[in-house]
Formats: sequence, structure tokens, C-alpha cells
Amino acid sequence: AVEDKGEPRRRGYLQVNVTVQDINDNPPVFSQTLYQARVPEDAPVGASVLQVAAADADEGDGAGGGEGAGSLPFEVDPESGVIRIRERLDYETRQQYSLTVQAVDRGVPALTSLVIFVNDINDHPPVFGQSVYRVNISEEVPLGSYVRGLSATDRDSGLNGGTAGHAAGTSISSGLDRETASQVVLNISARDQGVQPKFSYAQLVVTILDVNDNKPRFSQPEGYQVSLAENSPSGTELLVLSATDGDLGDNGTVPVGPSSVTPRRFFRLDPVSGKLSTISQLDREEQAHFSLQVLATDLGSPPLSSIARVNVSLLDVNDNSPVFYPVQYFAHIQENEPAGTYVTTVSATDPDLGPNGTVKYSISAGDTSRFQVHGQTGVITTKIALDREEKTAYQLQIVATDGGHLQSQNQAIVTITVLDTQDNPPVFSQGTYSFVVFENVALGYHVGTVFASTMDLNTNISYLITTGDQRGVFAINRVTGQITTASIIDREEQAFYQLKVVASGGAITGDAMVNITVKDLNDNSPHFIHAVESVNVVENWKAGHTIFQAKALDPDEGVNGVVLYSLKQNPKGLFSISEQTGAISLTGPLDINAGSYQVEILASDMGVPQLSSNFILTVSVHDVNDNPPVFDQLSYEITILESEPVNSRFFKVQASDKDSGVNGEIAYSIIEGNTGDAFGIFPDGQLYIKSELDRELQERYVLLVVASDRAVEPLNATVNVTVILEDVNDNRPLFNSTNYVFYFEEEQRGGSYVGKINAVDKDFGPNGEVRYSFEHMQPDFELNTVTGEIRSTHQFDREALMRQRGAAVFSLTVIATDQGLPKPLKDQATVQIYMKDINDNAPKFLKDLYQATISELAANLTQVLRVSASDVDEGVNGLIHYSVIKGNEEKQFAIDSSTGQVTLVGKLDHEATASYSLVIQAVDAGAVSLSSTCMLSIDVLDENDNSPSFPKSTLLVDVLENMRVGELVSSVTATDSDSGDNADLHYSITGTNNHGTFSISPNTGSIFLAKKLDFETQSLYKLNITAKDQGRPPRSSTMSVVIHVRDFNDNPPNFPPGDIFKSIVENVPVGSPVISVTAHDPDADINGQLTYAIIQQMPRGNHFRIDEVRGTIFTNAEIDREFANLFELTVKATDQAVPVESRRFALKNVTILVTDQNDNVPVFISQNALAADPSVVIGSILTTIIAADPDEGANGEVEYEIVNGDTETFIVDRYSGDLRVASALVPSQLIYNLIVSATDLGPERRKSTTEMTIILQGLDGPVFTQPKYITILKEGEPIGTNVISIEAASPRGSEAQVEYYIVSYTSTCFLQSSLPRNLREAWA
Repeated sequence: AVEDKGEPRRRGYLQVNVTVQDINDNPPVFSQTLYQARVPEDAPVGASVLQVAAADADEGDGAGGGEGAGSLPFEVDPESGVIRIRERLDYETRQQYSLTVQAVDRGVPALTSLVIFVNDINDHPPVFGQSVYRVNISEEVPLGSYVRGLSATDRDSGLNGGTAGHAAGTSISSGLDRETASQVVLNISARDQGVQPKFSYAQLVVTILDVNDNKPRFSQPEGYQVSLAENSPSGTELLVLSATDGDLGDNGTVPVGPSSVTPRRFFRLDPVSGKLSTISQLDREEQAHFSLQVLATDLGSPPLSSIARVNVSLLDVNDNSPVFYPVQYFAHIQENEPAGTYVTTVSATDPDLGPNGTVKYSISAGDTSRFQVHGQTGVITTKIALDREEKTAYQLQIVATDGGHLQSQNQAIVTITVLDTQDNPPVFSQGTYSFVVFENVALGYHVGTVFASTMDLNTNISYLITTGDQRGVFAINRVTGQITTASIIDREEQAFYQLKVVASGGAITGDAMVNITVKDLNDNSPHFIHAVESVNVVENWKAGHTIFQAKALDPDEGVNGVVLYSLKQNPKGLFSISEQTGAISLTGPLDINAGSYQVEILASDMGVPQLSSNFILTVSVHDVNDNPPVFDQLSYEITILESEPVNSRFFKVQASDKDSGVNGEIAYSIIEGNTGDAFGIFPDGQLYIKSELDRELQERYVLLVVASDRAVEPLNATVNVTVILEDVNDNRPLFNSTNYVFYFEEEQRGGSYVGKINAVDKDFGPNGEVRYSFEHMQPDFELNTVTGEIRSTHQFDREALMRQRGAAVFSLTVIATDQGLPKPLKDQATVQIYMKDINDNAPKFLKDLYQATISELAANLTQVLRVSASDVDEGVNGLIHYSVIKGNEEKQFAIDSSTGQVTLVGKLDHEATASYSLVIQAVDAGAVSLSSTCMLSIDVLDENDNSPSFPKSTLLVDVLENMRVGELVSSVTATDSDSGDNADLHYSITGTNNHGTFSISPNTGSIFLAKKLDFETQSLYKLNITAKDQGRPPRSSTMSVVIHVRDFNDNPPNFPPGDIFKSIVENVPVGSPVISVTAHDPDADINGQLTYAIIQQMPRGNHFRIDEVRGTIFTNAEIDREFANLFELTVKATDQAVPVESRRFALKNVTILVTDQNDNVPVFISQNALAADPSVVIGSILTTIIAADPDEGANGEVEYEIVNGDTETFIVDRYSGDLRVASALVPSQLIYNLIVSATDLGPERRKSTTEMTIILQGLDGPVFTQPKYITILKEGEPIGTNVISIEAASPRGSEAQVEYYIVSYTSTCFLQSSLPRNLREAWA
């Protein structure tokens, strides 16, 4: 500023800008003295590595440069200090760069250091030494055998350069089979351990060399199934067999056809073509199935063979007819048995199959009107009842037909006898016979005899074997009952027979069982199962050592089947055999130089004659195995990672054996401790991993390994191998639930416990330590990372959450992480937290006042109105129950506690109560309940609500059947408490079984008879009388009027039409019921109650009486057909009406026929003596004997027979009674005496006898004192009254005895009296 000196002073101003020029007095300063950076080797050219920065207090520009810029793959931007990649990096060429960066101003430069580390990336794959490897191995090398080693290199470092190989196998992991694959090409991969691993591949070509390990293989190794119709001709081809062998050369060469087939007696196998055919015709019924074994053998050394099974099934041909056995059947049946009665069962068999073997039966001959046979079962039954008097025996022929329509060649003969009580079948002397016979006896050998007899005289008995001998081994003499052999008997085929023998005596048969036991003969030699056997023994076995057990079988019985053993050939006496058991033992040491011994064993039975068989035993001698294997350690312990792959070899055990040859060859095996078959061991002792290991399942294995030599009697040693598995982090934590659900009560303060989650990691140490976290940050909850407890962070209101979020639930995701290396493993789960309600809200009605109306006629349960309240609480806290707490003192209304529905439950009456005011309460169901109330006003509407009313519901009325039409029956009256039209009543008959019989006055209710009554047609009427008012709508009520019609006796009793006939047998017991006669009276009570009486009997004598109530007629006296064979009765039925004069009755004729019983014996009515001329001609009739039998039919028919006396001199005609001379009479005999019987033909034959005297006339016979005697006899004289005395004298003097006989009489009085049949010796 410039100031003058004037007054006033004035100033002037000038701005001067002074520029201070910089000098380079400050060097640049870097923000860091050392920079470090990492860059991946695959970073692109131009990519920024980092930015360096330097500051300089001076003005002007600075410049930067880099050390060796021309040779380093980096460049720096001189202005920004950004360092970029100038050319591609390669970790494998150089892993680290040290750079010096210079910041330069125009003064002193500043320097800083920069170290750039190049990070390796996985940019190089592993590299195999060869692209193809080749190796040859035998197909029989054991599992785990070493094949070939392969290796690959990787230029990367760390995990990127670490390789793992994966191949189909560089050691044998499964059995090789050249026939499946003669060359195996394994694609082997090498993979590094980078995050994104790289692979390279090589091929291992394994050529598999052949061994003879394949048996010949049939085209159907599981077997052949062939079907062939039976009876096909011999030579029929079944199939062509062929076998192949997958081996090479001789090992795979099989003859064109298989070498043999068994069994050979039915089939033939062509060894060239392989054609299998039959040798002879085959019968399915003899053998239905054949199982053949076909053998095929290759040319390898040693040769291998295989067997195929050919199952031949024979198809059925209907080549067999049904065959009956037995052929003859005998059956008895009582006469008068009802239709359908069982007779017997016939049986035929047909060995064919299916319909060809299904048998149907039919009657080919015989009485098919009386008998029938069931087509399927062969059961014969009757069609009708049989009558012995009509026919006593029937014979049926039954034919059997199979489904192919072949009939039985022999028909079954069925003899059926109709029996009555008089028949006597043959009876055997024994119920069961037992006989013994030796096998192989000659034909016709006498086995035993059976015997049967019958009570009927002159009956010839024949014998027959019916069952138990289908093959016909035995025969029986039809007359004598002698049983003999009919064919050769073999006990080994059947040792016991049970025969049924039938004895036939005319038409009637009896039967007995015959048991035949076959005794053994020594007809079978002992039999060895094999003809040749071999056994291996050791040279140092001591004397007494058992080396073999011989076994022979003999099917004979007892001593014939007891086998004894001996040595037929015993080289050098070195062997002995137990005579009883067949055990072969040594008697001294065997010589190994001998190689083997041939011992011949003889098996003999103890029968007579003694039978025997033998077989050859080859004994091979082997060296002594006297040194067991010995392991090089007492025990082993190995630790391996649980992640070691399957087939990895991890350890080898070693044992030695001092023996030589097979005795010193050692094989290893694991016998204990190998849980889950986790480990395997090769024959050389190399242990390998056989299946995946898991330390978490089992962390320690104690394997018991055994080393055994290969001797005949092997020795062994064992050792414990302890395998400890080391943990790897191969298990992630696992939550015990994938979805946790917790319920948390609302209104709790922050920090309250919600729930706990839990995860378990099976790994060990840090690999198994679990930490918990939320997947996303949660403001409402906190999670304890160690314990897994979840707690709230603030207080919750469930209802507020519902309003805000629409739900009172939180869904969270929780993470469980282990602490394993190199990378921790995780699991996650969902947590659902539901807010649990508390009762903090009262119910609230929609209205405070509800109004409703209802008719006073509303029915019970009529719904009035529904009140509604809500509660925002949840569950029982929001569950509302309704109740009426006031205004319902009359209990007219009810409210549904759940819905709030108000319902009428009583009967309303407007006149009594016109309105109701109900106080309704809503209460929730919380533990401490909350409530609110509302008012419900109900107005009752007036209605016509009174119906007519009868004084009683039912009226009972009695009327007489003969009441006149139009008469008053009764009256009904109803009342109605309403008035006007509502009380104006009209009557009607509304429901009835009236049929117009009654009518009613609609105004008065009087009931009148409109039609004539008939008690018998209808005795009871039920009328429904309705009274209806005139209201709108009208109301009515109904009562029942029951009208009983009382009976009038207007109907007489009535018997069924037609006469009554009944047949009874005479001599029925007195009091036996005969027949019931009943009449019907439609009147009621005593007018219809009937009594019965017999008012007339013809002939008279009160032989019958009647039950006056039931009408049953009984016999009242003995009924004798010979007295009367017909009775005629008149039965009267009378009702019991009162008075007696009004009773009505009916009559009925009953005719009773009396049938005969054989209750009378024949009575001789002819004379019992006669005089005969000695010179009478032979054949002349001397007299006719007559016996009378008053019975009817066969009961009264008489047959005559001389049962004693001179039966050679006289004969009597069986039917006429004529007595004839059969031979010349001897005059000197004078008197012949005969006993003659008379027998009726009734079912219970009755017989009487009389003595007949024939007196020969002579010149010197006694002379009566007079030629004619006359006497008078009064009727009614008792029996035994003397009639007359007669006298005769003998010319030979008074000393001669005279006998008197009545030889004829002519008066008919003698026919009707009971005079003596002869006069015993009377003396003159």
C-alpha cells in the first residue's frame, strides 16, 4: 500500500505476486519399504499384480524404472506405479521374482524392493513313462498276485503334483479266466491332487495264458428236459447232446459226442453224433421218470469232465384198462331197508394219468330198477326197499370205464343177498387165521386150511379169496378151503399178506381174515456199495490205527442178514478187520517205498448156505509230517489309514517249515477276528484289504492267521496280527434330526431357552469336534457354537406376529462344522420355532344384543339363532364354549357349547310365556379361563296349538254275531281346548280292517253296524277314529276302537270227506293207538270244542275205544283176525254249546282191517291110525294126512314131513299130505309107527307133530265082540267124558295084548272138538 501526506491522506494499493521456485531438496518416499505379492502362474499378460506408490515434497515430475526390465516378465507403469505381467509365467520354470522399483525425480532417486511369488496352478498333467505296458500271466495265479508296476511324474508341485493311480488292477483283485477274456486291457489313469485335478492315461495289456481249468460244458448245463410218449418204438431219438470246452489245444478238445450215459439198459448214446435214443419200449406205469447222467471228458492233463443230467418224462398213453380188485363182491342187506341203503363199494384202478386214469362205474347187467352205482365212488345203493319173499338174491355186473373210453376187461360180479331173521350165514371156525410159510417154496405148497359151517342142513359151502392178493400169489380150493401157493414168494418183496376169504353157502356168505407171514431164507448175498475204494495213510501210523470203515448190506432177515467181515487178501499181514463192524486197522508200520497195498475184503452172512461178496481197497502210503510251520514273530501289530483303498497290500507274515515236499509247503489263511471279511491273505502270507475299512465301525482288528502245511495229516501254527486303523476326516457331522421343531412360549423375556440342536461326528480328535452356527444372521435368536443351545434375544407376542407376518413360526437353517484338515466337513438342518400361545385374550362376541322370534308350535330341537364369539388366542386358549347363565330357568332352550347354536328343547306356550331374555356367556378353555357375555331376546309367536283330545286312547266293545244291521255299536267323544273353528270337531273312520262293516256319525261320533257280522269270517275289528278341528291348519287326534264279535253256535262239526280205512296187525297190545279221526268246527270256544264217541261197533264186543278229546281210536280188547278180519265203527263228533239242546254233531264211518300174524300152529284133524292091506302096491296112497291152520296166506299153508319112524317104507307128499307106500310091507311086522310134522310157511314157522300108526290086516287078528257099536252123547259134555267101551279078543288067547286105534270117523262133530288123537294101550 502507498500513503500520501495530504490531508486527508490517501492510499493506493498494488498486488504483487511472488513465485517461490522449487529446488530439488526432497527425495521421493515409498509408502512401504518392502512390497510382496502373489500371482497365479496362469494369470494373463497385462494383468495387474499390485500398485506401488511414492510421494515427493518437491515440485515437478519423477520417473521410475525396474531392475532388469528387459529380462523379467513384469513391467511398471511409470505414472501410476501399477505393476503388470509382461509375459506368461510358468511356476515350473521359476517360482519367485525379486524386483527393485525406483522412483526418480530430478534429484536423488528413491528405491524399494518388490518380491513377487508365482503361485503354482495345476497346469501339468501326470506323465507315464510308456503309453502301453505289456505283461503275460497265467490264468490260475492267485488273487492279489503282483502283475506289473507303473509310475507317472507331474511337474507341478504340492498336491498339484501328487499322483494317485486307478486301474482295473495292477494286482489280481478278482479271479482271471482266459475263456472269458484272453487279453485284458487296463486303462490306467494317473490323477494329481489339485483342486481341479488333471489326468493322464496309459494302457496295461495283460495276456492271459491258458490252463486246463474249464470242464467240458454242455449246451444246457442246468440239465435237459425231454418228454416222450410211452410205448414209443425202440430207437426213438430223444435229443442230440454236444459239449464244448473253452480251453485251448488239448485242454479244450472234447470228443464229438459225450462218452457215456447211465442207466444203460433203457437208453443208448452214440459217442460220435451224441444222439440219445431208446433201446426198448418204455412203460410210464412201470417208471414215469428217468434221470440220466451223461459224462463228457476233455483231452487235457489231467483231464476234466462234466456231467449233464437229462430228465426224461414219459407222457401217458391210454394203454391200460381199468382193473377191478377184488373181482367178486358179496353183500347182505336186510329186507325192507329204505331206498338209498348202502350195499357195498366196488373198486377199480387205472394206472394211467389224468382222464385216462379216471374211472367211472356203471351197471352192465343186473336189476337196475332196484340198485344203482355211484359213477365216481363205486358205492352201490338200493333204489327201492327189497322184499325177500319176492327174491332172495341178486347179481350185478359192474363195468369200469376210463376217460379214454377203455372198459375193464374183467367186470366186477356183485352178489347181493336179501336177509331176514331166519337166515344163517356160514360161520368160520376162527374169526382170524394165521399161517406161516417160507419164501421160495414150490408152487402148490399147502399153506393152511380154513373151515366154515352153517346151521342150515344139506348146504354146500364154497370158498373164495376176495382181497389181499392182487398178484395172485395164493390159491384156495373152493370145496375144501385149503390155501396153497400159486406163484413164487419172495420175502424181500413182501413179508406179510392179509387175505379176506369168503365162504358161500347158497345165497348167503360169511368171511374171515387170513394172515400169512413169510419166513426168510438166505437168498441174498451181502452187497458192497462200491467194488473199489482207496484211502491215504501215513507211514508212521501205529498198530491199531483205524484207516477205513467197510460197509456191506444184506436185505435178508435175522442171521441171514447179519454180515461178518474178513480179509481175503492181506499183504504181509499188515492189516486187520473187525469181524462185526468192518473197521480196518493197521497191525504194524507201513513201508513208504511200497507206495500202495491192495487189500481184498470179504463180507459173509451167517445164513445157511453162507453167501458172500468182496471188494478191493487200495491203501496209499505217504511221508510223515513231523514239523509244524513256525512264524518269525510271536505277534504282529500294524497301523494303517482307514482310507487305504481296497486291494492294497499292507503287510506280509512269514512262517517256515523244516519238512520237505508238500509237508513243507505252507498256505496261510485268516480263521478268526476278520469281522466283515475286511482283510484277505494271499497264499504267500501277504495281507491285503479285501473290503472298505471304516475306523468309525471298528478301529482295531485282531486277526488270527494260521499257517498250514499240505500234508495228509497237516500241521499248523497260528499268530495274532493286530491291525489298528488311523482316523481320517471322512465323516461329516450328522445332526440327529434333519428338521428340529421347538415350541417357545410367547411373552418370555429375552435370553430364554428355546431348544438344543446336536450333531455327532464319528471321527476322532479335531476331525470329530463340532461347532454350530446359523446359515444367516438371526436378530431374534442366538446359537451357542459349542453346546448348540438356542436362546431368544427379545420378548415375543404371538398375536402380534400373526398380524405382522401371518404366521407365528420361525424357520432357521443351522450349520454343524467339524475341525478337520485339510478341509472341514459340514452338515445342515432346519429348525422350526413355533410360538406357543398363552391365554392373554378374552373371547369377544360379534354383537352385544341378539334378537329372534319363534312360533309357539315350533318342534323340539328347532334352531333359534346362533351367537358367535372369537378369541385370537391359539389352541385351547382360543377354544370357546358357550352357555346360558341367566333367563333359562324353565329349561326351554339349550345352546351348543361348541357352535353357539341356540335350540328349542322344551314346548313353548305363548299364553304362558310370551318372551325370553337369555344371558349367554363365552368362555375360552385356557388353564386360567377368560370370558365375556351377550344378551339374546326371544319373542314367542302365538299359534293354533291345541289338538282334539279323546278321554282314552283305546275303546273295547263286545257285540253278538247275530246283531242287526243299523244297531248302535258304541259312541266316542273328543274335546278341544281351543274355541271357534279350532274347536269344531268332525269324526271319521280313518284306518281300519272294517271292510265297510261299521259307519260313524261325523257330528256325534256314534258308531253303527253297516253289514251283517260273521264270527267265523272275522271275529275282531280295529277301527281308528279321528277327530279333526277346523283350524288353519287343522289339528286332529286319533283313538282306537277294538270290536270283539262274540260267537253264536251256527256251524255243525265237519269231518273230512270220504270213508276212513285203517289196517292193523292182529294181536296188537290192548290200548294200542289205531288211528286219529278229527273233525273241525269253525265256531269259537265251547261252540267249536268237540268231543268224540264210538256209537256203533260191528261186530259187537267193544273191541275199540276212542279218546273223547283227541279223537284217537285205541284197541280195547284182544284183536284176533281169526275171530274177525274187519271191524266197522261209527264215530260221532259233538260240540259243547250251551244249552245242550243247541249242540250240533257229525258222524263218520271208520273201517279197520285186521292183517294176519302167524299165531296158530297147524292142528291135525285126520285120524292118527289106519289099517292097511299088507299086499298093497308100492306107491299106493294109504291115507291123506290133514292138518288145519286158521292163519292166512303163507301163515296158513302147511307142509308135511315124516320126521321119525319107518321113513324107508313110507313117504308123505310135502304139500298134499298123501301117505304112500315106498317099499313092500312086511306082514310079520303088523304095526308101523311114524312121527309126522306139519309146518306152516309163515316167517316164524310154526310146527306140530303127531304119531301115525299103520296096522297091517291079518287072518289071525283080534275080533270085536260085535260088528257095530252105538251110543248116545249129549252136547256140552266136558272133555274126558266116557263115551263107550268096546272089546275085542285075540285068537291067540287071553294072554295076548290087544291095542285099540280109531282108524276113521265120519261125524263132523269130531272136526270141531278137541278129542284125544289116540287111545293109549287099553286092556280087554
